[in-house]
Amino acid sequence: MRGDVGHGAILRRISWFCLVFSVLLAAAQPVSAQFYVRSPDVEKGEFKLEEHGAIYSGPGEDERRRQSHELEAKYGFTDRWEGIAELTARENVGDSLKWHRLELGAQYEMIERHGDGLGLAFRSLYEFALQSGDPDEILFGPLGKYVWGQDSLTVNAFFVGQVGDHRDIDSLEFKFNWRLKHAFNDTWGLGVESFSEIGDLSHTGPWDEQKHRVGPVAYLELEGMPKWEFAAGTLFGVSDATSDVTFKFDIEAEF
Repeated sequence: MRGDVGHGAILRRISWFCLVFSVLLAAAQPVSAQFYVRSPDVEKGEFKLEEHGAIYSGPGEDERRRQSHELEAKYGFTDRWEGIAELTARENVGDSLKWHRLELGAQYEMIERHGDGLGLAFRSLYEFALQSGDPDEILFGPLGKYVWGQDSLTVNAFFVGQVGDHRDIDSLEFKFNWRLKHAFNDTWGLGVESFSEIGDLSHTGPWDEQKHRVGPVAYLELEGMPKWEFAAGTLFGVSDATSDVTFKFDIEAEF
């Protein structure tokens, strides 16, 4: 959101985006965590609304999930600080789609990137469980991005700790995500993304009990107001605990 955008226009855009999100939820049929690699970049006055969705195919010994969605809002309060709010929904096999977590937090950009080179930030979120019996969680960790020419590598390393009376692990969960992308021009790009999850660092178990997936992703950016960014890809499970195939999509509107 830029300074010359009025409150009425902001509310209309938020309402419109929420409507689109609701239609996506209703239209989605047979999609756990969201598969989106976060960028360390923060820009003052920038307002983003995002939808990250996933559709699953194949059992997965641990996941057994059909679909999941995440609606995210971000605002850059300064050139370094960004506020974050996220709302996630999940549908497990044999169950209905349910709101799962409300997440509130911030991101601080420690190293600002200007053109080529390294950007580095730190993110922290408190995740409120919306289903009884689930624990609240705290997510924290670094995000890095290195750019050289039309190529970039983005890496996320997040730790998750459970809090409250419903904890089922005493250690930390670890999530490691990366994206290697080549931009052909300002509009199109192709890349590879990977997402790994270790549920309990004190008992990591063998590879096949962890969640690992990797696959190709295509990117589209459309300049304007708002600026639109789209991504779609197919992620292949490379461990027994992971669904055989995950179809992911991302929709972002930047004001």
